Amino acid sequence: MYELTPEQFATLKNYCKIDQNFDDDVLHELIESAALELCAAIKDQSKPDDFKDEPRFFVAIMKIVKEDYDYRGMGSEVMRFPLANQSVVNIINQLRSEITEGDSE
Repeated sequence: MYELTPEQFATLKNYCKIDQNFDDDVLHELIESAALELCAAIKDQSKPDDFKDEPRFFVAIMKIVKEDYDYRGMGSEVMRFPLANQSVVNIINQLRSEITEGDSE
């Protein structure tokens, strides 16, 4: 299970503009899901702990969690803007290329 530090969790809650605690369990599940999703996109068989010291990985988690949290329970009638996750795609591509470059050395 991927765990954020208490400081990172507080930063994520601030980023998502959440000041109550009753959704913390939901947030932990969203964090775990986002971390696994990112790892699968960056490199097959990678684990979230492989990126624990990578600030871009944490930023991507925050962006995914905010999007999923804000739009939970919404149906197809709600417009979700595709550019909202473009920065996450950029982070994935950067990390993927850095890993690929490092593997060839």
